Formats: sequence, structure tokens, C-alpha cells
Amino acid sequence: MLLGFSTKEVAYRFGAMGAGPLLLGAAALGVLTLFLLSPSSLVGHLNYSGTYALAPTASPSPLGNLAPDVHLASESNAGLTLGIGATPSRICAYGESTCPAGTGLSRVTMTAVAGLQGLETWPAVQVAFVIETTPFDGVYDGSVRDGGSDPCITSGFPLPCEESNGVPFFVAHAQQIADSIQSANPHSLVSFALVDYFATKDNFDDGDGSEYNVDIPTFIPAAEFGPQVRGTFQANQLGGGYVYGDSDFSDNILHSSSITALYGAIVGSGLDWSPDVHHVVVWIGSTVPRDPTYAANYCVTPSSFGGGFSGCSSSTCEPAYSYGYLASPNCEGWIRTPDANVGHSIAGLARTASQCTSSIGGVCTIDTIDLYDGMTDGRSLDWPVSGATIGPGMAPEMADAAKVIEAGCDLAAATGGSWDGPDFASCPNGQTGTLLPVFVTDSQRPNLNNPTLLAALRSVSFGPVIDTTVANGTGKPLFTFVPFGHVAVAPVPDWHAGCRFANGGTAPCPSFPQQLFTPAGQAYYGWNWSDNPASNAMHLGDSWSLSFWVVANGPPYSTVPVDACVLKPDCISGGSGPEGGVYTWASYVPLGSRNVLTVSFPLATVEVLAAQSPLPPPSVPPSAPPPPIATVVPVGPPVAVGTAIGVGAPVSVGSVALQGVAAGFLAAGFLRIGMKNRPIAMAVAMKSGFNPSSKFDQAQREANQAGIGRFE
Repeated sequence: MLLGFSTKEVAYRFGAMGAGPLLLGAAALGVLTLFLLSPSSLVGHLNYSGTYALAPTASPSPLGNLAPDVHLASESNAGLTLGIGATPSRICAYGESTCPAGTGLSRVTMTAVAGLQGLETWPAVQVAFVIETTPFDGVYDGSVRDGGSDPCITSGFPLPCEESNGVPFFVAHAQQIADSIQSANPHSLVSFALVDYFATKDNFDDGDGSEYNVDIPTFIPAAEFGPQVRGTFQANQLGGGYVYGDSDFSDNILHSSSITALYGAIVGSGLDWSPDVHHVVVWIGSTVPRDPTYAANYCVTPSSFGGGFSGCSSSTCEPAYSYGYLASPNCEGWIRTPDANVGHSIAGLARTASQCTSSIGGVCTIDTIDLYDGMTDGRSLDWPVSGATIGPGMAPEMADAAKVIEAGCDLAAATGGSWDGPDFASCPNGQTGTLLPVFVTDSQRPNLNNPTLLAALRSVSFGPVIDTTVANGTGKPLFTFVPFGHVAVAPVPDWHAGCRFANGGTAPCPSFPQQLFTPAGQAYYGWNWSDNPASNAMHLGDSWSLSFWVVANGPPYSTVPVDACVLKPDCISGGSGPEGGVYTWASYVPLGSRNVLTVSFPLATVEVLAAQSPLPPPSVPPSAPPPPIATVVPVGPPVAVGTAIGVGAPVSVGSVALQGVAAGFLAAGFLRIGMKNRPIAMAVAMKSGFNPSSKFDQAQREANQAGIGRFE
């Protein structure tokens, strides 16, 4: 018999022998080669930072036979939390129940739970700057000598008291701005376009200027943005310098066509927004929109049309505007609609326009920056004095400036964007502005430095949408189970899988596995979260669980590994390791990465006890209930998926002595041949005419003994 195995055990391991002779070929009688991975072969692979890594070496790695895309990860990486365990923990060998354990089956449960934190990340972003060009934005044309009643200009100073250098700075530093936004978002590929505007052409406007002008229609990489801004916006709108021709106090200074400009930018009039790329609009200005919520008092401003025949209130309705192939609705709102149509406001349009719903995240993010200038600063000397209640710091002026800040805060909050403004201002959410006062001072040689404005642009938001995908499936199963040593999946495994979404709903994940084979022909098993490749991904809070029966088809009679696992302390100390180059793993593309991560499950063990009698294996127990699919790993110490993974220690394989068995088989063969010889000899004798008896019978008669052949 095989050393250490009874006849019944041999039958259990190799299958029923049947009635014919058992023939063992050369391969079956060949040498069994034993490969061992000793603990000493892993010396140096555990460093003291809690991260497992292969030690640099010129010799072949002891992990050379592992899957080629295995990645070593640290304990702190976010992702899946993996668990595995076997119950009961003591079983009889060969599926019997004749040992103190009383059962030959143990149920293995594997679990995976997606992390509960996401990563704010965008693979590609298109940013459209919408730049306002009213006089206080930094483009005032002093050559026309229309300063209204601005106290600084009427006193002989050539410029408004607090004319921001926002537009000149943007033009001069466009390349630095684009580079800083790209560097602040290294995981995103950012491209840029540009729109400018200012005119309202209403009762506070002399009718010149642009309501909506596209300077850079094609989204271009950061490296190309600076030259394009100078070659389009500066060359065409600013006459090659930093002044917008005929921009003076006969133009609107407290409100602008910002709704028309933002509407055109969002719907992509003249812009080549791309689907499946996140869309961001960055608005820079210092006026209120024409919306009832933000009506401003022109009578207290230095405007040449202050009061006039139109009354004091700025317009509260944005007229319809034709973009050629479409027109905006009349009286489009800012963050509220004038009717039941949610798209009849800029904030609503950012959520409903096809250019936004087709972008990553399904929305357009709008960031707003209110420049520090005379119209956002209610205490500025630009506000003319009239009596005891009109002038810098008085109620009407403070209310006008507050409306500008309020509009910027509201739009950013309604679209998930960011806001920044003067350092004295704040939003209802408590956010305080960071911009310090930096003014033009000289229209021909303007001050072109504005560090706080650069910082505000660098930190514009791409929106609060979180990528919830924790584990994307790959070309191979998301999860595998590789039995170790003599542990095997039971003949009737009774597979049970359970999957649950973060919201508590259940997912139809497959229970029956794919059967896979190592190059040596060893079977192992694989599962996915979904049979549909498009849905084969786990998201935040999702949980997966699977259970099935295993048996121990041989010694050692001790605590043994259930699964092949690698590069974890419990795997090493428990004596597990890869089987045929594979192991029990989770293999997926993690959140924020494009590379496949293959991570070992931890170790599960059972204690195998020797059977006491040659009774047949017990029948398979009734089906187990579906495994738990709660978001808490129910078995084994959970190990975070990003933990470092490593190879196990010695692989125990029982030695086998085949000489005795071979001799027994050979003896059986000779016996069958001997049984056939006598009938053949008798047939030959009859054909020769002799007495049909053999020489064996004759010899027996002479010795007066029974014939040898009579055993037949």
C-alpha cells in the first residue's frame, strides 16, 4: 500500500479502481519533487515601517513563480478589506466523521468590504474662464475723459480710486495661472478656453462693448494657454495692451451681462466641450447679475447715468440673447428660476444642460472670484459723497457691495464650486475672502503683480463629486480561492454568494465559480462581483461574501492552511504559500489608479484529525444558509487590501513510498497471466491428439497429489 494510507484512503484519493487491473504508468511511479520556501528565504522582506517589500537582490526572487502583476502594498492603503475563515475549525481526514471532531467538512467563508472613504479625483477637466471687463476690473480707458463723479478722477487722478488690476494681471500671467492649476491637480489632465464680456446695453450703458465674446474656443493644454491669451484676448479686445477701448463711466459699472456670458459658456456656444470630461467654469468679475435678488442702487455710484431717466435700480431681468443656433430664455435667473423650469437659472442650467449632464460627475462646476475694487468695497473713496447719508461706508454703498459678494457666494455654493473675494468679505457659510487690494495705478504701465489673486486661481475647485469606485474588475476574476496542500473543495461544495450595496440593497452576484487551472493542471476557483463586465466593480460600502465546503484529503494531522496565501505574517507563520504560482487573492484596479493590484487574502486554517475506522465518508450535510453579507467582515482578522502581501513558509507534502505497491501490482499481473496459461496449454494438446491433460496434472498423479491447476 502507499505509505501512510489505507486501501480505502488510496481509493478515496485516486477514485474507484473498478474491476480491471490498476495500471500505473511511468509518470505515476516517477519521482515526486518537493519545493520548499523556507522562512529564511524571506529574510529582509519585512521592514520596520509596516510595509512589506522585496529586498533588493541579484539572485532569483523566491516569489518568481507568482502572478506577474502582484503589487506590494502598505497596511495604510485604502480599498477592500478582506477576510477568510473556516468553521468548524477541527475536521476528520478524508471527509469522515469517525474522529473526535465528528465531521469531515468545514465551511469556508470569504468576505470583501469596500472602503467607506472616496477620493476626490477627475481624470480630465476642461476649464472655461469667463472674464468680466467693466472699468473697475482693470481696463478703464482714461483717454475718453469720462470718469463720472468718481472722486479720484474729478480730483485730477487719471484712474478710479480702487481699480483692480484683475484683467491686466490675468493677461500677463495667463501661462502661470494655467500651469498652477494643472500642478495643483496632478491626477487630472486640464485644458483651458476663454470668454470675455461686460456690456448690458441698457439704460446704464452707452451701448458699446461685448455681451458675449469667445476668445479661445478650443480647449487647449496648459502649456499653450499664455500665448493664446495674448494672441486673442489681449490683441483683439485690449488693443495689444491692457485697456478696453472706450471703457468708461458711461458704461455699466455695477451690473453686467454675466448671466448671458455664463449661459453661453455652459451650453457651449462657440466652445468645444467634450463629453466624459469634467466641465468647470471660472467666473471673474465685480458686478451683480440682472436678477431680482441682487438689485443694486445706481444713484449712489459714480456712474455717468446715476439716477437719470431710468430710476436708481439696476435692471433685474436678463433679456434673451441669440447665440446664433440658439437663444437664452428671457429673464434667466441666477440661482432661482422665474418659473417652474429648473433650467431657467444659471445654477439649474449647470445641472441640466446636456453639456453638463454628459460630463464626468453629471454637473458643471462654477467657481467665482469677486475682485477687490471700488464696487466690491463699500468703503472705497470711489463712492461719491452726497449729503450725510450717501458716501463711502454708508448704508446704500455697503448694501450695493454686499450684493456683489452675495451673488458670487450664492452661485459657487449652488454649483459645488469655490468662491474667493476681498479679505474683508465673507460668505454665508463662513468662508472669508483672501484677496488683498492691488490696483492698476497706471493704465499704460499697470501693476501686473497680484499674489493673492494667483493663489485664488490656483485653488479653484473642480467640484465636490466623489469617485466611489473602490475596485474595478480586470480581465481575470476579482476573487479567487486556491486550496492549499491536502485541503480541497468538497465533492458537493454547496456554493453560496451574497452581495450587498452600500444602501442595503442586494446585488445578483454569481455563486458558481469559474474553474481555473494552473500550468501544472491544479484546479482553483474564481468569482466576480458581476457577470456583466460593465458592472463588475465594487463601490464605497459594497460587501461581498462567499461560502462553501472543504475537506482534508490527507495528513498532516495537525493545524494546516486552508488557502494558499502569500506575503502576510499569518501566511508565513502558518506555513502557507503559492500553489502552482497562484494564491487566494483579490485582483482589481483600485480607486485613483490605472494599474492592476493583486492582493492576497489572509490565512484560514483547520485542524485535521486522523479517522478511527474505515467507514465510508458521510453524506454531504444539508445546504448551508447564505453567507453573511454585512459590511463587517465576519471571519478571520480582516486585512486591508492595500496591505503588503508576501509568500509563505515551508510547503508540507507527505512523502510516498511506492516500492511495496509496485511489487503488489506486479504480483497481481503475474497471477492473472498464470490463470490464462492452463486453458491455452490444454487447447494445444487436444489439437495434437494427445490426452487432454497437462503436464501439471501428470506430475501430480505421479506424486499421488492433487493437481496445481485445480484451484480453477
